[in-house]
Amino acid sequence: MKKIIIPVAAIVLIGVVGPKFTGNGINEGLDNFVSILDKSPGYIATIESRETSWFSSSAVINVGIDPLMFAESGLNPAEMVPFEDLSATINVTAQHGPFLTLNGLNLGLSAWKAEVDPSVFRELLAYAEDEKFYSITGNVGLFGGVNFEDIMPKFTVIPQDGGDEAITFSGWNGKGTASSESATYSGAIDLVTVSAEGVTFEMQSMILEGSVEGDWTAPMRGDFYNSASQFAIASINVDMPMLDTSAKLEKLIIDVKTQKSEDDNLMDMAINYAIGSIQAPQFSGRDLVVKTEVNNLEKGFFKAYQEASAKPAQMEQSIADIIETKLLPQLQASPEINITEMSGKVADGNFSGKVMAKVSAIDSLPESLEDPAFWVSKAVIDSNLKLDKAMILWVGEQVVANQIQADPNAAGMTDEEIKAIAGEQVEGMIEMFTQQGMITVNADGEYEMTFTMQDGQAMLNGNPMPLPF
Repeated sequence: MKKIIIPVAAIVLIGVVGPKFTGNGINEGLDNFVSILDKSPGYIATIESRETSWFSSSAVINVGIDPLMFAESGLNPAEMVPFEDLSATINVTAQHGPFLTLNGLNLGLSAWKAEVDPSVFRELLAYAEDEKFYSITGNVGLFGGVNFEDIMPKFTVIPQDGGDEAITFSGWNGKGTASSESATYSGAIDLVTVSAEGVTFEMQSMILEGSVEGDWTAPMRGDFYNSASQFAIASINVDMPMLDTSAKLEKLIIDVKTQKSEDDNLMDMAINYAIGSIQAPQFSGRDLVVKTEVNNLEKGFFKAYQEASAKPAQMEQSIADIIETKLLPQLQASPEINITEMSGKVADGNFSGKVMAKVSAIDSLPESLEDPAFWVSKAVIDSNLKLDKAMILWVGEQVVANQIQADPNAAGMTDEEIKAIAGEQVEGMIEMFTQQGMITVNADGEYEMTFTMQDGQAMLNGNPMPLPF
């Protein structure tokens, strides 16, 4: 008999007493989240009300944008009014486990949902009456793991002041997971269209994916973290019939990765850009790639700069404080700004290159931060650019054409005439630069430029280059 009674009693204990402990955990987690959000640069967050019972909890949260962010926007007082109360009311409901029905039948510590107030943006956006502008639902499993989904409905922008603009948004669907060890998220928009004053814009298939190691609130607190994310757009089309102009971009991908040091005091950030193709009236490119790195970011400097950026009205004083208290530790960490790769095809030409730049061996700041000799002595630069013949001709034509267009005597010339003159002059210009040693021709027939600097000595294509200081 005891073998039957004991497990039954355990189930009853979990089902009756368990929800109370779960409810306490939910309230503690909500308090922590709102506190972190409120301290995050640019946000204001408060818990307006809260109710807790044995089997459920609810709360009303107000989240807004700090109006100080717009203090230096240049808007007059009347234009500032809409920004003085950029906030939304969020209604949070949670069901305490282990037996859950809020988001479907399940077992777990809790089920929850958060929805903005039904009236949010109704005066600006048209979306279904039975939908909220934003909602998120999730479950906390028996072992603490979180699964969630968020949704924004399809909407159109309501024209203001008799305008004829038409903006549609197909909706947002996202999902993610979170635990004490990591968090992941992915979301997508199928279509955004804009039509106004004869101009049409269309963006198809935007996807956002990301993951964070460790505490997922670290980015909100300004702490360093390991992460990987990707932002991708299948295509963007812009059409301006009145100017007989159109542009198209395909396969835009932006990858971002961060990696913190073992002691959490430094972080490296890599941001890579790729474009499959782009077509514009005077420019066409394919397979365009730019890979960048910002290495050895120092924690105190990074956090202080984030906080200062959220308060434009106090920016001048904040920057002065950062220079006085945070700049030296950042420079002592030998920060790097690198373009590890830039390549692609423009018109009929190809190009590739890199730029590696850092400062090193800084023990103290100069008396004047505007002393160029100090920075030159501490800078290390290694850069290289290669252009094939078609590419350098195209670049040269653009340079010459811009010079001609800037000449008042060429005001009556057509684009075709300017292009013809530029084409005639570019070969001579390239030959002159080659003879002067500004560019070289390598064994592959590519035009190449290499610039390096270390210990205050600059070299251009292997030759000493005098500096003006």
